[in-house]
Amino acid sequence: MAPDETRRRGRRALELLAGRRWLELGSMTAGGIWHLDRAVRRSLHRRMNFGGGTSSSTGRAGRARCSSSSRATSRISWPYTLPRLERFASQELDVCIVSPGVDSPELSALAARRGWSQLITRRNDLCLAQNLAIRHHPAARWIHKLDEDIFIAEGYFEAMAAGYRAVQRDGRFWPGFCSPLLNVNGFSYRLFLDAAGLEGEYLERFGELTQASGGVAVAEDGEAARWVWERTLPFDAMAARIAARPFGYSPVPHRFSIGAILFERDLWEAIGGFVVVASGGVGHDELQLCQECLARSRVPVVLHDVFAGHFSFGPQDPVMRSALPALASGLEVVA
Repeated sequence: MAPDETRRRGRRALELLAGRRWLELGSMTAGGIWHLDRAVRRSLHRRMNFGGGTSSSTGRAGRARCSSSSRATSRISWPYTLPRLERFASQELDVCIVSPGVDSPELSALAARRGWSQLITRRNDLCLAQNLAIRHHPAARWIHKLDEDIFIAEGYFEAMAAGYRAVQRDGRFWPGFCSPLLNVNGFSYRLFLDAAGLEGEYLERFGELTQASGGVAVAEDGEAARWVWERTLPFDAMAARIAARPFGYSPVPHRFSIGAILFERDLWEAIGGFVVVASGGVGHDELQLCQECLARSRVPVVLHDVFAGHFSFGPQDPVMRSALPALASGLEVVA
């Protein structure tokens, strides 16, 4: 059935439901009832995607680019990642600190000091908080999403924007989102090892160089993550080394982390915002965005000349938390 006819039947079913015109509603075919179910689900999801009480402190909200620093819950990384965000976010960005279910005086002080926005939701739901933050910045056509455990270096935001536009100009793909080269990500770790000349040493130690969203050593084995991080430092020196490489990018053929990405507002609008699910949906925004990109031929890409570090996730966490004191000096911002 044509999309216009599907929408027409869905609207008609909703009209009958709203008007309590049960006889006409009951005479609808099974196909019509399906359209009603679909229309109701879409309507409910739309309400869920943007519903929920919030408390926000508003800074600037009128620029073309917005940085949403989200999911501010992994406090162990804050002493290292937040100074980097503060140091490297230029005045061209509207920065919004997004705190789903977390009201932190430390984050509020940072937002006030820098004149940034802060959005706090009473409900601990990242998708909801992200949707509200993006809606709160209606002029932002470019959205940087950056989780609190991501390490960035000088020039990160500018290089990401330049890389995205370069992918567009290349004309091979319509980009869905672009990501920096992340050191312990299941796909881009191999690109990092290649750039750092470490592929052979890693293969000998951990027995594989497979790229996948999960089930590989770098994602599942904390020792592999620590090994990579030890060879990432000093962080700013490695970031400068990778920034000196020529432009290049790799399309991602599977689910990919969205902890540090740049995307356009039109994609977010087209998918109706990140879907909020009743259970809170940890990782659901990632799965949804990757699925939507696949369905729309909007390709996720990793930029070869922009570097960022993801401190740890999932099975890596226990090892990486214990390793932090030994890594700390190489994580600090170079004065």
